[in-house]
Amino acid sequence: MTPPSAGPSLPASDLPASHLPDRRASELPPALELRDVVLSVGPPGAERVLLRGADLRVGEGEKVLLSGLDREARNSVTALLDGRMPPRYGVVSAGRVRSGRLGRLRPSPGTTVLDAGDGPDGVSPAALPAADEPGSVVVLAGHDWDGLSVPVRYRSLRLDGGQFVETPAAPKPESAPRPESARVRLAELHRRTVAALLAAGVDEASAEAASGVLVDAERRGHRSHGIALLPTYLRRIEEGGIRLGTRPRLTEIGPVIASVDAGGGLGQPAARLAAEWCAARAAEHGLAAVAVHDNNHVGMLAAYRHTFQEHQVVGLLLNTSGPSIAAPGASRPTLGSNAICLVTPTDGDEPFCVDLATGVVAAGKIRDAANRGVPVPPGWLQDASGAPTTDPRQLDRNGSIPLFGDYKGLCVTLLAEVLAGALAGGRVSPDVGKQRKQLDRVMGCSQLFVGFSARHFPSGDAQEGLSGFVRRLREAVLDGYASEPARPWFPDQPEEDHAVGADAHGVEVPASVLAELGWGLR
Repeated sequence: MTPPSAGPSLPASDLPASHLPDRRASELPPALELRDVVLSVGPPGAERVLLRGADLRVGEGEKVLLSGLDREARNSVTALLDGRMPPRYGVVSAGRVRSGRLGRLRPSPGTTVLDAGDGPDGVSPAALPAADEPGSVVVLAGHDWDGLSVPVRYRSLRLDGGQFVETPAAPKPESAPRPESARVRLAELHRRTVAALLAAGVDEASAEAASGVLVDAERRGHRSHGIALLPTYLRRIEEGGIRLGTRPRLTEIGPVIASVDAGGGLGQPAARLAAEWCAARAAEHGLAAVAVHDNNHVGMLAAYRHTFQEHQVVGLLLNTSGPSIAAPGASRPTLGSNAICLVTPTDGDEPFCVDLATGVVAAGKIRDAANRGVPVPPGWLQDASGAPTTDPRQLDRNGSIPLFGDYKGLCVTLLAEVLAGALAGGRVSPDVGKQRKQLDRVMGCSQLFVGFSARHFPSGDAQEGLSGFVRRLREAVLDGYASEPARPWFPDQPEEDHAVGADAHGVEVPASVLAELGWGLR
């Protein structure tokens, strides 16, 4: 593996360096710390989310001004900091905390939280506690304090989009290039993704399911199906295309056939329920099939591999999607880049997976190029007129992705149309909503999960099993080369290699995605 290049990272706290003259905030022992905090106020159904996975670290003796908070926000954040209001999600660590009005309460050892009001009309910046006064000080201020020139002894932040961000922004040297990405540890990425979904109103089990699928895609090197999808999910939740408060419902049609109504919620919980039922019943009866309808985007199909590996069941997974590919010679997208995945269990920790979309490339890989501001390779995309283009932005301007293998690729995508579209959902891909363009509409995509238990089928060598069969396939491929080729020469090797590096060093997330999520770069 090539060692990762040095570059920016996304640490547990995104906050900028302290303005204290001698020591950075990160070097001071924390007097108060918030990690991935979600805070909402108001009655259920009419909640106002104040903090969306926010981080804050105040060092011993540090002085901080937090502006951009109206009266309700100041009251709620004060109650959070002094322990009267628990967060909805995340961790608040604090020692002794006292709270009161600026000008009425003097700082003391520990942490003092002071409400400065909506504007500096009655209290001038000079009234802020001095740097040499005891303890740490957090001043909560309204919007009229934003951008105010504050004595250099204070670190100045404002509440923006549920996050605490620096104000005014520290100037950057013109010669310093803007980082294109940041390396993020997988556990940190999972925590932040769950926090963002919880802040949007998603229940904890569904947030964990969706985050697990997105982070797994990042781990296996498929950024097209990773965290870059999260901003779209959040917009769809806000617009109603992903329904909150729904749970997938499974109906057993027979001992080995079931149907799952996804209810228009997040796609991952329904897909996981279907995969678990399918694998368990196939292990018991030899065969099983589950159809999922009225669903949204489920992510990478290989992410549902573990339950098939656990039950030692071969899984065939198919999914329909909205129109993004053009038939051979056509200029308009009319069919989905439907996905097909085969999971073959092994005697190791991971099954062998074949997972592909029927376009020459997954649509998400084109959007990943757009996120990074780079062109796509020739042959990946055509514009609205059907002309070849390398501009990834053309995909969302009625562009289309060519099918792989010409008419053979069309045959493969039609397999998914019939099995996952007709049998599972009764819809062809032109009937499926586009998740980016139709934010307020449930996509209505469908999936079919089929399981085959190897022990119920006669085998040429029962002792060898499926692991031995996959090894023989690898040997057959390898025998076609005059000498052993460089990796990858088998379909699962790119994912294996990327996972090793991701587990050790984290993954690169485009700066544009981090900015869209408000997670920042440092």
